[in-house]
Amino acid sequence: MRPVRAVAVALVAALLGLLVWDVAHQTNQGIARKVDKGQTVKAPALRLPRLGGGASFDLAAYRGKVVVLNFWASWCVECKLEAKTLREAAARWRGKAVVIGVDTKDLTYAAKRYMRHYDVNYGVVRDVSGSESDRWGVTGYPETFFVDRSGNVVPPHVEGPIPAGRLNTAIRQALRS
Repeated sequence: MRPVRAVAVALVAALLGLLVWDVAHQTNQGIARKVDKGQTVKAPALRLPRLGGGASFDLAAYRGKVVVLNFWASWCVECKLEAKTLREAAARWRGKAVVIGVDTKDLTYAAKRYMRHYDVNYGVVRDVSGSESDRWGVTGYPETFFVDRSGNVVPPHVEGPIPAGRLNTAIRQALRS
């Protein structure tokens, strides 16, 4: 009976540790949660290095344009499913909206290979540690946020691959807000 108790205690301790970890990581989900409730949220400062080098991306520099922020990773199967949709939207909305891919928790060579394979025609920045992903409340990949011309994150926040119709509708809504 002692081995069964030891296993039970270890299992309870592991579950408790998982619960504590989950609660600790949910505190950063304010943006996604608020937008999911239909709220508009001021976009936090977002400065990240570009994947190809050069000047860092600064979200504040895009005031006056709608910004589509798509958090992704090269190993994400669903990200591959939406790659064509994002590429087409970047071309269609050029001049009015900007698509920015936020490559998260990924290796540089894998991200570059992904970009070549899927013919990515929009800017990609790196969130190597995942700290920005956490701050925005990303819980999986891909996830997409919309920032209006005034620098506010507006609904919808889309988890999973975004269909072209929904992406175009969201960009139109962000342009009107």
